[in-house]
Amino acid sequence: MKRLILILMTMLGSALSMQAQELRALLLELDKCVEKKESYRAERNERIDSLRQQMETVQGAQLLEVYEGMYQAYSHFQTDSALFYLDKMNELPEVQEDPQKHTWVALNMAEQLAIMGAYSDAEDRVRKLHTTNMNREERTRYYHVCRTIYGWMADYMSSTPSLSKELRHKIDLYRDSIINTDTDPLSRDIVRADHLLANGKGEEAKRLIEKHLPHAEKEQKSYLHYILAGIYRQQKNTKEEMRQLALVAIEDLHRGVTEYAALPLLATKLKEQGEVERAYNYLFCSMEDANFCNAKLRSMEISEVFPIIEKSYKQKERLARQTERGLLLGVSVMTIMLVLAVLYLRSQMHKLTLTRHQLSIANDQLEEANRLLGMRNDTLQESNTMLQQMDRVKEEYIALFLDRCRTYLSALEKYRKSLLKLAKSNQNAELMKKLKDDTLIEHEQQKLYNDFDEAFLDLHPRFVEKFNALLRPEERLTPKRHERLNTELRIFALIRLGVTDTAQIAEFLDYSMPTIYNYRSRIRSKSIYSKEEFDQKLMEL
Repeated sequence: MKRLILILMTMLGSALSMQAQELRALLLELDKCVEKKESYRAERNERIDSLRQQMETVQGAQLLEVYEGMYQAYSHFQTDSALFYLDKMNELPEVQEDPQKHTWVALNMAEQLAIMGAYSDAEDRVRKLHTTNMNREERTRYYHVCRTIYGWMADYMSSTPSLSKELRHKIDLYRDSIINTDTDPLSRDIVRADHLLANGKGEEAKRLIEKHLPHAEKEQKSYLHYILAGIYRQQKNTKEEMRQLALVAIEDLHRGVTEYAALPLLATKLKEQGEVERAYNYLFCSMEDANFCNAKLRSMEISEVFPIIEKSYKQKERLARQTERGLLLGVSVMTIMLVLAVLYLRSQMHKLTLTRHQLSIANDQLEEANRLLGMRNDTLQESNTMLQQMDRVKEEYIALFLDRCRTYLSALEKYRKSLLKLAKSNQNAELMKKLKDDTLIEHEQQKLYNDFDEAFLDLHPRFVEKFNALLRPEERLTPKRHERLNTELRIFALIRLGVTDTAQIAEFLDYSMPTIYNYRSRIRSKSIYSKEEFDQKLMEL
């Protein structure tokens, strides 16, 4: 019996280890997807540009097909544009005269309005439709859209229990309607599993989902993995929940969509596991995409947890900066010592050069005297030997100095590594003992900004005047009396110097990346030029 228990424990430990390794590999792949999300978005934009070119050459039914393609490309990517092309479709006679097409457009409009958070308008759209005039496929689509709208409304109204309960009842009714009308076994089972999960029957829902996983298509698999994540969340299996969310998030980013739920949920779980930096990066990516898509519910969900994760991230960053400042201070002291040593060495070398010159003159005089008088040859030879010895002394002195420099640098490197080791092992008390009060660093940082302002304005003395000329008169920037540049001007001064990366600007100015992103966006919106023209004019200042 003991042996059996030991074997089971070994198998369980091996399974957990493999699970952890798979999760780490998925998170590394997801990191790369977050870095490359602009390239995935570019692929979608290429499809959109191709369709936009077709619009100029087609009309009638073909134009309807292109509009539908544009809608599909913008759906869950950029809601305003998706609605724009639905409106365009609705204006076509082919849609106005065909009840099925008109219903299709109306249902998709309702769904896009719900993504934007316009729940009342979305609900009005579906209420105006009558299922009695719909075929089975249209009714199924209608029930799916209604279930989606009320599901988002329930999540948005979760702080109002009575209203949320009423919405959950409607969701149950539409789930039942989908199950009764949907002819697609996979789609029907997804809704059944969702219903089982909502009623606490996770294992039953899991069996229903897993039978479809081997043969489901990519987008369908995302739905299946997302439901599995909910099942594992209900079962308190955090590692497996994170693995499922990572699979969904990777597929979302590959498809180039910007309205999604898996990545911010995964970021929250990572924060709970202590991976603050990765959680911050995932949540920042989610916030950018939600704002780009104009997805109100996703923005609200992210805004609730982002300040918590950002605070933890800032604390970690602050500790790292304190470490870096301590190292910088140490490096500065060492540098000053090395500069003084170099100056001293140059002084000594100059004296040696003068001595050598004087000895050379004396040697010439001795040689001349020896030529003329034929005397004191031994003295001349001795002087020559002394000169050679002094050359060797000089060479040895330089070598010794270089060796001392190398020793200083090695000691500094060991000091840096010991501080980093303390920081990584969270021995904060010991670390803080080794670091000085950061008042001096803050003062030095302000001096750095002042020096930067002074140096930059020496290079570009009319920068403030020329930059304000790019803005509307009522929006122009004026530094305070004791400043030469304010924060906004400093951001665009850095960009003018070629520092365009938001992360680098945030690091230099000690602000968060969202703050820098908001500053840049706000100032661009005040310009008299378009975004592209503004950027070009800035680089010409």
